[in-house]
Amino acid sequence: MNKRPLCALLLLTATVHAQSPGEDAFRSAADWTVQVRTSVQRPFIQDEQGSWDGAGMLVDASRGWVLTNAHVAGYSYGKVTIAFRDGKAIAAERIYVDPHLDLAVLGFDPRARRTVTSVPSLDCRSTPPVGHPVGAFGHPWGFRFTGTRGITSAVTTRLGATMLQTDAPINEGNSGGPLLSLETGEVVGINTAKIKEESVEGLSFAVPMPYACTIIELLRQGRDPSPPSRLVDFAVDVNDEQTLTVARSRLPTETLDLRIGDEIIALASPRRDISTESDLMDALRGHLDAVSLVVMRDGKEIAVQGHWPAADKVTERRGLWVSGALFAEAEPLTGGLIAGAPKLMIHYVGPGSEAEAAGLVAYDLLMSAERTAVDSLAALTQLARRAAAADRPLELVLLRLASEMKEDLFVHQKRTLSVTELETVGP
Repeated sequence: MNKRPLCALLLLTATVHAQSPGEDAFRSAADWTVQVRTSVQRPFIQDEQGSWDGAGMLVDASRGWVLTNAHVAGYSYGKVTIAFRDGKAIAAERIYVDPHLDLAVLGFDPRARRTVTSVPSLDCRSTPPVGHPVGAFGHPWGFRFTGTRGITSAVTTRLGATMLQTDAPINEGNSGGPLLSLETGEVVGINTAKIKEESVEGLSFAVPMPYACTIIELLRQGRDPSPPSRLVDFAVDVNDEQTLTVARSRLPTETLDLRIGDEIIALASPRRDISTESDLMDALRGHLDAVSLVVMRDGKEIAVQGHWPAADKVTERRGLWVSGALFAEAEPLTGGLIAGAPKLMIHYVGPGSEAEAAGLVAYDLLMSAERTAVDSLAALTQLARRAAAADRPLELVLLRLASEMKEDLFVHQKRTLSVTELETVGP
């Protein structure tokens, strides 16, 4: 029997297997992927009190920058650490948290990492086509530095921001980690979410890498990567996919003349076609002072020029802690739905606190304190101090979403709150 063809086949198979790009991609990711741990005691409305883990990836070794999800880094003030594969916890801080995309950049002292660490190759050009082989890398359910495989399935806006859909398993602990091309080894997305229904399989989502690249590059240039504020509402189509047809604009009249029914189709100069809200946000980052859009209005293309206010910076938000309740600015959605909406909202009520005993709940809008309309944290602070100095409870009137038993959508609640704690939360 001639054994040479069999030996040659085995040798060829071993050579191909040793050069598998998928294995190389996962092996490389283990070097620059980190585990992120966040702890928050006084959460804003997007977070919960407690601690959680996620993943991230080193994108700038000299600056000590780690890219992750915003929901991993947290929207609130707290303690954040990262750990490479050696397991050593390194203190980190939030450099940037995006209010539109689920993205954040953490910073740590690069001198705390003694060994030289490589950084990933990022695919900043485009999103991979349907059927492209990909791998998710991270720490699912605490199984550190774990890789899973799948393919890209679609690009969708059904979750709000534009997302890359994949059937690669993404679980708790994967969030913020890389979605890798198993052909090129490049990072094509940031693992973000999955559909958790028991009957649903293979529906996971990642932020496309080009959007993250824009943020990283602007930060390197020392420029503000903030997106435009969410003052324009867009319609969705019959498939629940977003369009760029303006349903309502709350932009001040002196900023940008966008009207109901306008369809944004491109950035004017240089010409760049735009099809989703995330595309629009990406195109306008760093250029909000001179916005030039091509809009379809009444069947004709016209140019709309002006400026668009930037979204508020998540890392600069402030709050006021009063006896177990965190007051801060109301969410933009609330201001958009209610005419003359109150400026402040309760973001969190601590279990067992004076605030909980007084009947305060999260999402309550603050109408007045001490029979005075309140439009800022400074005004609330002054009134709370005055009540504390007089040794009397703070009298509040709140606007609350009514229960199904009520005919009105909102009801006003009168509450009194003893001022036993008073502390500013934020920078």
